[in-house]
Amino acid sequence: MRFDTGRRPSTALVAIALAGLALAGAAACGQATPTAATGPGTPAGPGTPAATTPAGPAATVSPTATAAVRTTTAPAAPARTLDPRIADACDAVTAARRTAVDALAPVAAVLGRSGLSHDDLAKATTDLNAVYTAMHVGVAGSAELTADAKLKAKISAYQLAVEQAIVAVEGSDGEQAKLRAVIESPAMRTAEKAVLSACA
Repeated sequence: MRFDTGRRPSTALVAIALAGLALAGAAACGQATPTAATGPGTPAGPGTPAATTPAGPAATVSPTATAAVRTTTAPAAPARTLDPRIADACDAVTAARRTAVDALAPVAAVLGRSGLSHDDLAKATTDLNAVYTAMHVGVAGSAELTADAKLKAKISAYQLAVEQAIVAVEGSDGEQAKLRAVIESPAMRTAEKAVLSACA
């Protein structure tokens, strides 16, 4: 019996090729098979990527909160400083006024009482004269400490008011009403206010 050996190699090659195609098709089908989605809270299995939740919009700061922060962190306003051209004069005139006010307080308290004796009125007259004389010296000296024309004019008006107070005390003849009127002089208050405003 004669065997046909010429067709066997072709059959074997075809079989091998078919087997290779089958394996390739199986591999391709395995890769194309989708994996089940992992739900929230379900642990992912080995090799399975964990599901991710998209991040929400970034939090924004409201204008009100921003304004509040700016308000609380705003730097404090610097303290106001006097012009060097008037600082020394202002210090001197305010010191003279303060000393006079302190010295006038007990005299005004005495003159506010009724039934004062002649000696009481005489002492009050002397005390007032001393207070205003010392004040006049201090106010006049402060005017020499500035070259500012406006401040110098206001201090000069204040000085004139003090001089008028001295004259009024000396011409009061120890009368209680006249002495009290000197202390309460509107002209003195007006001149004083002008100086203090210029030095504020």
